[in-house]
Amino acid sequence: MSYLTILECPVTYNDADSYEQSSIDMCPTVGITQGLVSRHVKVQDSRLLVVCIWKDRADSELVFDTEWYAKAEERWGSDYQLRLETLGATSAA
Repeated sequence: MSYLTILECPVTYNDADSYEQSSIDMCPTVGITQGLVSRHVKVQDSRLLVVCIWKDRADSELVFDTEWYAKAEERWGSDYQLRLETLGATSAA
């Protein structure tokens, strides 16, 4: 069953924290990230919205793991949202 993640966060650049990663660097990349089927990115009003579809939940959890959450907390604090859900036949309709 497919899996969906939606990240909404401020746009930040490489020098914003000790990890030296921009907001987009915190996101998985199609063709490189295991199990990532598609990624859609939108920037509006200095906010980044990234919608990812995965083959399954386990693949998404390889990216959005404990280390990712630690980086997100340092980078954005409470100013981000990450939504994770299963895509079933009813939600795709």
